[in-house]
Amino acid sequence: MTQSHSPLWWAVPPAEPGDPGAHFVAAVERSRAIVAELAPDAVVLFGPDHFRFAFYDLMPRFCIGAERVDGVGDYGTPKGPLPTAADLALHIYRQVCADGFDPALSLTMAVDHGLSQTYAALFPELDVPVIPIMVNTSAPPLPSARRAYDFGRAVGRAVCADEGDARVLVVGSGGMSHWPPRLDAFDSALPTEEREFLLTGRDLVAQREAGRQARVKAMGRANGRVNPEWDAWVLGRIVEGDLEAIADLDEDEIEAVGGNGGQEIRTWLAALAAFTEATGQSVGATRFDADYESVPEWITGMGTVTAAASRREAAHATEGGQR
Repeated sequence: MTQSHSPLWWAVPPAEPGDPGAHFVAAVERSRAIVAELAPDAVVLFGPDHFRFAFYDLMPRFCIGAERVDGVGDYGTPKGPLPTAADLALHIYRQVCADGFDPALSLTMAVDHGLSQTYAALFPELDVPVIPIMVNTSAPPLPSARRAYDFGRAVGRAVCADEGDARVLVVGSGGMSHWPPRLDAFDSALPTEEREFLLTGRDLVAQREAGRQARVKAMGRANGRVNPEWDAWVLGRIVEGDLEAIADLDEDEIEAVGGNGGQEIRTWLAALAAFTEATGQSVGATRFDADYESVPEWITGMGTVTAAASRREAAHATEGGQR
């Protein structure tokens, strides 16, 4: 499944059915019910980091978290240890490396709202082991959309190759179109102090958090920029099973129509590729639920897609001890 996140979703939640974001929240509740019915034993969660874990002292394109995962707690998201599936995480890491990819490995990963908000929305009790896979979508070096797609397929193959019998949910957490404050060490207009934070600011995250959140909330009050037409195009390609069209987008194309925050579509692409590779089914061929709401007050196009493969197809994909 895939789901948008927004720091303002929990900071400014809808109080009434007609409030901004209420339609999206109702869609998430449907997704949560489908997920509860599937009863997964673990969740592989693709998502971004917003300079709370990865900095330019070492900036990977992909990083798989195993053993210890801690929520940062920004914007009211979970803070502290989250349950993990270390053995499965290490299996996925080793398998995708054998498959020609070179993700970083973290045995103590910190996750911010980019991963933890979606996880907590689906599992309010925080009781399902999570395998976080950070996809760098915040600032160069970004993987291409095509590379994210191919990496997701490799993760799908790795999940299928595990010899255990765990039921695994694959999720992509990312905004759709949005234009958040830009953080890019290669931006010549970036103030020296801000650039230094991107390089060496690991120990300054907590100190700067209040100011960062205040700036984002101010954008919401002013109504952020959103492009519902592009978001609709993306959702259409997903439902029609045309992931190749999204994978063909280059960084500049995404920036122009989806914003710098739209680069997070890589997390959706990776998760959808993993799902189709593991099940042999496109979203449109499954029992699925897809919905969308443009929420400028949350500075993000809020979408969600949840798909459950048929039992027959799932059984075919799991022959020989795979799943």
